[in-house]
Amino acid sequence: NGTTEKLIVGIYVDDLWQLYSHDGSGSLYAEFTEALKARWEIEDEGEISDLLGVQFEREGKVLKLHQQAYIEKVTADFFPDASPVQSKANKVPCDHLLPMLVADALLQDASKVDPDLVKKYQSLCGSLLYAVGNTRPDAAFATGYLCRAMSKPTPAVFDAALNVLAYLYRTRELGLRFEPDSTELSGMSDADWAVKHSTTGYLFRHACAAVSWGSKKQQSVALSTCEAEIMASSEGAKEAIYLSGFLTELGYPLSRPLEIGCDNRGAIDLAYNP
Repeated sequence: NGTTEKLIVGIYVDDLWQLYSHDGSGSLYAEFTEALKARWEIEDEGEISDLLGVQFEREGKVLKLHQQAYIEKVTADFFPDASPVQSKANKVPCDHLLPMLVADALLQDASKVDPDLVKKYQSLCGSLLYAVGNTRPDAAFATGYLCRAMSKPTPAVFDAALNVLAYLYRTRELGLRFEPDSTELSGMSDADWAVKHSTTGYLFRHACAAVSWGSKKQQSVALSTCEAEIMASSEGAKEAIYLSGFLTELGYPLSRPLEIGCDNRGAIDLAYNP
């Protein structure tokens, strides 16, 4: 009938999520859904409210993503009373001692590591990663650091991981709040310089909330904060190229090159040096 229809389908194994511009009889959405039903047994659950442990809430044009139910379930698994003890009433995911605790864990004799503690620690870190990767970028740095000791945890570093879970539990209602905004995709990068391997961090925002973020150990040793920052900006640039292409594929190309914020003058100057 002369109108342009758009159908975007997100797929994870046997879970499908559809975003469509038109519905009703004869629409591309209806045609696609009927084609699925003709070949497989499927169930249309209607407007999305929960997907893979992520909850969706709408208020007008505002969409909020959070994992309150998931965090409560994980907390019940690791705290017998289903509520973190008062001693873990930290207001931030971790304190300045975390890098030292992880370094001490990595220096210990592997033969003396408790295998039961390793299993519990790996399970806890995996649970934290799922929350961080979906809706909680505020705990990305702490969780990424904890994962460095995945094979050789100590009781102290396990306790630090419990602190991160306790923080998520107390702030379990927090999440990502998206709303219509004319501002295009923007990003920033940063680095936490260390004596050995520094940490890269980046975050990109679109529609008033974070859409992509990362915090991970740098592969090579930076000899200065400037070098650590330029490596972080490089990782951010790779993600920027991907996101720019992804938005173009969805039909929303950027009107200008994507800017990445950096708070290190040396790294900024080095990035412009041919």
